[in-house]
Amino acid sequence: MGWYYLGGITMFFFIVQVVTGVLLLMYFQPGEATAYESIRFLTTKVPFGWLIRSVHSWSAHLMIISLVLHMFSTMMLKAYRPPRELTWVSGYILFLLTLGFGFSGYLLPWNKLAFFATTVGTNIVRSVPLIGDWLLQVLRGGQDVTINTLYRFFAAHVVILPLAFVGVISLHLLFIQRQGMALPISAKVAPRGMKFFPSFALRDVLLWLACLMLLVTLAVFLPYGPGIPGMDWELGSKADAMAPAYAGIKPEWYFLWEYQLLKEFPPHFFGLEGPQVCLLLITVLLAIWAIIPWLDQRARRDKPSPAFSDFGWAAILFLTYLTLMGWDIGASGPGNDLALVHRSARVCASWTLVAGAVVIAIRYWRFEHRWFVLTGAALLQMALHGFVGVSYLLAGVISVVIAAIAITASYFMRSRADEKGGI
Repeated sequence: MGWYYLGGITMFFFIVQVVTGVLLLMYFQPGEATAYESIRFLTTKVPFGWLIRSVHSWSAHLMIISLVLHMFSTMMLKAYRPPRELTWVSGYILFLLTLGFGFSGYLLPWNKLAFFATTVGTNIVRSVPLIGDWLLQVLRGGQDVTINTLYRFFAAHVVILPLAFVGVISLHLLFIQRQGMALPISAKVAPRGMKFFPSFALRDVLLWLACLMLLVTLAVFLPYGPGIPGMDWELGSKADAMAPAYAGIKPEWYFLWEYQLLKEFPPHFFGLEGPQVCLLLITVLLAIWAIIPWLDQRARRDKPSPAFSDFGWAAILFLTYLTLMGWDIGASGPGNDLALVHRSARVCASWTLVAGAVVIAIRYWRFEHRWFVLTGAALLQMALHGFVGVSYLLAGVISVVIAAIAITASYFMRSRADEKGGI
């Protein structure tokens, strides 16, 4: 099955990150007067320096994409079933560490875009109750983004995170080696397959060569990224704290959903700060994702769990809609800011609803799934927000209430059917 190769692809891009990162370290000099200049020297004077930086940047984004696909494929295949719960948790930690790599590495060129994006990104931790200001000072090395912030991000990017990543990935690979590949649901005997070495390893290497060809092609023809918000690493001008910030500055694409969700919360929410409530919601969602192996009791009994498959698809639709909104898809043409926001919501809802309908149809006809409560709730929220004009939060509350009623009714109907069957 092709999904089993996604872990190897992620490993390949991580190796590329390490090799190109070491090459970049030979020229990069962290400092207020040297960081930007060393990157400019690398890309303009060092032979093929621009290519090494481009490969490093592209492999970082492709690594995150492959890791996200690997995580969701593991979710859909229920490969977190016992005894692989800790394999899931270690993989989840690797995902968070990878996001940390992306966030810390973004500031290192010390250009204007990275400076203000980091300012916006680090402001989020200020919303953490009680210790928010302290966490902000730990990240920045002070109240504001300064050269001390660059030193801290550099230390995290080249020392702290790599050591943590190597340790966790070693544990992750040890779990995989000892437990082997997860069997399909209800399978009692492992399907007959090829040996890891040399057959599976050879296919992995061939796939790595294909990924290398793709990586080099992107690095050569799009050396500064595709030019879309969150995937653009052109050096630009040097960071200047006194210069005005970019209008509509956005974080990297894999943080866009969080950025957009923060925008949907009002400044104050039931007596609390809106960003604090949003951060609490994000923390709860991430915690639920981490403990899925223990929540999915049917999968633990080696039975199909359509509700958790539906939960995975609902999460994909949830992230897709917020990311498209964060990109301001459809927000062009004449009109005031409010009209452009409504137009963007309508266009993003249209795209996501079409994608959701296709997913439901495939799941229904190809895989014979019959549980669509959570994906239906996600699509209802998008329809209410995009077409009816209901606020995103109110649309979410309406969708959650309807989903809870549907799940409760389904539970009672199933219980009644079981009682009749017992009689």
